[in-house]
Amino acid sequence: MSEQYSSSRRRFIKGAGLFGGASFLAGPKSLATEPKLIGAAKNLIFLVADGMGVGTLSFAHHWQMRQTGQPLEWMQLLQDPNVRRCLQDTASANSPVTDSAAAGSAWGCGERVNNRSINYSTRGQPLKPLFSYAKESGRATGLVSTCRITHATPAAFVANVANRDAEDRIADQYLERGVDVLLGGGAKHFSNEERDLCDAFIRKGYTFAENAAELAQTVNDKQILGLFTRGHLPYAIDRKYDARFAAIPSLATMFKAALQSLEQHENGFVLQVEAGRIDHAGHANDPASILHETLEFDRCIPIALDYYKAHPDTLIIVTTDHGTGGCQLNGTGKGYQESGPALDRINRFKGSFQSVARIYEQTGAFDARHFEAISGLAVNDAQIEQILHEVQQNKRYMTSVIADVLNDKLMERTAIGWTSNNHTAEHVELAALGPGSAEIPMFLKNYELHGMLRQALNL
Repeated sequence: MSEQYSSSRRRFIKGAGLFGGASFLAGPKSLATEPKLIGAAKNLIFLVADGMGVGTLSFAHHWQMRQTGQPLEWMQLLQDPNVRRCLQDTASANSPVTDSAAAGSAWGCGERVNNRSINYSTRGQPLKPLFSYAKESGRATGLVSTCRITHATPAAFVANVANRDAEDRIADQYLERGVDVLLGGGAKHFSNEERDLCDAFIRKGYTFAENAAELAQTVNDKQILGLFTRGHLPYAIDRKYDARFAAIPSLATMFKAALQSLEQHENGFVLQVEAGRIDHAGHANDPASILHETLEFDRCIPIALDYYKAHPDTLIIVTTDHGTGGCQLNGTGKGYQESGPALDRINRFKGSFQSVARIYEQTGAFDARHFEAISGLAVNDAQIEQILHEVQQNKRYMTSVIADVLNDKLMERTAIGWTSNNHTAEHVELAALGPGSAEIPMFLKNYELHGMLRQALNL
């Protein structure tokens, strides 16, 4: 096996000790000044802002500063001297531009694999995923996502499938491999015309939840299956403004529920939490949706830090798997002085582009009045005709077509520009805190992280 695609676990067994505590204790205001760290990580909290490039992070930070005067939690995290900050190369085995399956698998198995495969080597062999090692050590495991829970990023810590679209099979493997907590969307892959996998989970002892109220009742349960939508969860902006989605829990609510459940396991846990729809908003070039998704993810960081303060034997990773869309806040106006007011105008948006697509799926029409109500932008007949032509004749997603047809209006309104509807090859941020974090280098290839996680957890 070549060095390029192999796990780097061995590199961190040699030399100086992995868990040197002195580096965590510097600085009078650091997160690590109160608790005293022990020698190894009992728990891992792995936070993933799927598809969040540096431009998206910067845009959300500028918006937050302008609206509240306070930096993002992620930016505050980076100011702590005990937090390890690193730039991460996200390439897959067969492309400098990864998809989520290959990116997640790099973390999950320690090798770069081809796009679309989950923990399958370039030689066509299944590779042992991180959660299998965790279960062998006696730890509990959990997945939380705003996407279908069988989507590529959560699956990459658990499953082995040659093609990420095999989501029914991924759901089967969750049951077979005993993932203790599963919270997100994707009920259609558990319950459909062919089977009722939810019943199999219940027979195995899992508590089943379908809404926020039922999830709130699981505080004493060690195994939970929470499926809140048939597909992905609605965008955060739609959950905020559309009362029909009031029963769907937020990412932070699911995260807290997962922690309450997993911490009951005395041998520790490994938990992945994914804000998966940042990526989807990037594909759609939807500026308001990507902002709200990023803000929702950011609200999870203090939950993780509070848990760390009470449990300093917890390793926290905050990162993303790749960029999507090339999102950037651009200079506009004389001396770029209109870029700030453009951030304010994003506040007028009260819904996602997907909310328009949802109406189209139900009626076959583009609802211009709805779009104007959620965005403040008028759409003329010619633009509607162009949108429908692209969707019906060229078989494109309406969410992406809206951004293409109305690009000039959206740019004028928001100052947010995009490079494409696709993933990008940009290097991305990673922040780590807790036992083992000091050994993460300042530049990291994504597959190298697997070995560091296993070493920190003694797997």
